[in-house]
Amino acid sequence: MAAVFQPAVYNQLPSLEEAQKLRDEPFVNDVINGPIRDLFLKYASDAVFCLYLQHRHHKLSEGEKIVKVGGTAHLMDGQQMKDVERFGNKIVPTTWMTSDGTAIPMEFASVPSSQKVHFPSGAFMAELATVLRSNGCEDMFGIDTVADSAWSELSVGNASVVVPCSDDSEFDKEEYIPVAFAFQEDKPAFIVHGRCGSDHKHTKAAN
Repeated sequence: MAAVFQPAVYNQLPSLEEAQKLRDEPFVNDVINGPIRDLFLKYASDAVFCLYLQHRHHKLSEGEKIVKVGGTAHLMDGQQMKDVERFGNKIVPTTWMTSDGTAIPMEFASVPSSQKVHFPSGAFMAELATVLRSNGCEDMFGIDTVADSAWSELSVGNASVVVPCSDDSEFDKEEYIPVAFAFQEDKPAFIVHGRCGSDHKHTKAAN
C-alpha cells in the first residue's frame, strides 16, 4: 500500500540532470523493455500508468505539494489546496515515486470530486520495487498516470506548464529529456510519453 506524501523524501530525489545520467547507463533500456514492460502488461497497468524517471524541480517545505491544475503544475500549501477544493474539487496523487521499496505519492492534480481516480495496486507497486532493485534501478523510477496524449513540460516562472506534443512537432528533442515511458502490448519497445526541458529548473527554496 502506498505511503503518505513526504516532502523530505521528495527533496532527496535527484535533479533532472542527475536522473538523466542514471538513466543513460547502457543497461537501463533493456530493463525497461524487458522485466519492467513485462510487469506493466502482467497487471494490465499499461492502459492507465507509465514508467516515470523520478526527479525533482522544487525543494518543498512541510505541508507543500506540487498540484497540477489543468495543464499547469503549481507549488501549493495547505490553505491553497483547501481553496481549490472549495470549488468542488479533490486533490489526488497522479505520480508515485519508489523509495526503499515503498510507493510514495509524488505529484498531485486537482480533479472534480465526482471524477473516478485510478490508483496502482499494492501488488503491482511491490513487484515493481522488486524488479527495480534486482535489476540495478532501485529508486530510479516511479509511475505516472498516462495522459490523453504525449506531452512536454517546460518552466514558466515558478510553475511547470505541460503541453501536448507529437513526434512531428518543431521543438528541439535534444533539449527535452524523456521522463515518461509508455508500453503497448503490440510494441516490443517503450514509447516516450513525456519529456521535460533540460533547463527546467525552479528557484523555490524550503523555508
